[in-house]
Parts: sequence; C-alpha cells; structure tokens
Amino acid sequence: MAALSGRMSWLRVNIRRQSSVTAWCARVAAGLMIIFAGFQIALSTGAPWGKVAWGGASEILPLGLRLASTAAAIVLLGSACAMLVRAGDIGRRLPQKPFWWINLLLVVQLALNTLGNFASSEPGERVLMGSASTLICLFCFAALFRRVN
Repeated sequence: MAALSGRMSWLRVNIRRQSSVTAWCARVAAGLMIIFAGFQIALSTGAPWGKVAWGGASEILPLGLRLASTAAAIVLLGSACAMLVRAGDIGRRLPQKPFWWINLLLVVQLALNTLGNFASSEPGERVLMGSASTLICLFCFAALFRRVN
C-alpha cells in the first residue's frame, strides 16, 4: 500500500493553500463542468432533455448523439480535473504550464460552444445552454490569470 500511496502523491487534495480569486474561479469552472458532465451522462442514458442539447432535434437522443454525449461527459470530466490542477487542489507536483495551455484551449472551445448555443433555433438550448456555457467560459477565462510556476 505504501508503494501505491507514493505513486499517487501527486493527487493529494489541498484546498487551504490556494485561496486566490483565480483559484476559486478554476474550482467553480470545474464544479460546473462536473454538473454538465452529469447532464451529458443523463442524455446518453435516455433522459428526455434533448431539446436543450445537440441542436434540440429530439427529446430523447438517437444512438449517435447518445455516444456523443458520453464522449462529451468524458471530456468535461477531464477538463474539470485540469481546472482543479489549475486551482492547485490536485496534482501539485505536476508542471503547471501544460495546464495553463489546456485552460486557454478550454476558453477558446467554450467561446465557440457558446456561439453555437446562441445560434441554435431551439429556445431552450439558446437560453439555458448558451448562458451556462458563457458562465463556464468566463470562469475559465478568469482562471487564466492564475500564476504559472
């Protein structure tokens, strides 16, 4: 067990040391990403919320979009982990520079996602998902200003 804990030491959670505003923005972004990963998992299992996602084509997503929702959930969970590294909560021994670039990539991706959501013809997707995507994008943008070691 000691060998395993030595290998996993980079995963230690430490919230007290990082209390800056930008660290908290990264934490909020991570939390929102986890919530939306849950939403995507629900869509992939047949929840009737398809009208506010993927263009609003159908309430219950067809198989192809369910698989896309599963992939989106995986990406969102990975992104949340990256933001927790940016906050300094996990992976404190990992180099921060690659995670800054991931953070920047997330800002660009979320900005494009927001534009797509606002361009949707479905009002639910435009209002709910557009607003949520904007919020996560802004928190990720604020986290960019956290110092990189």
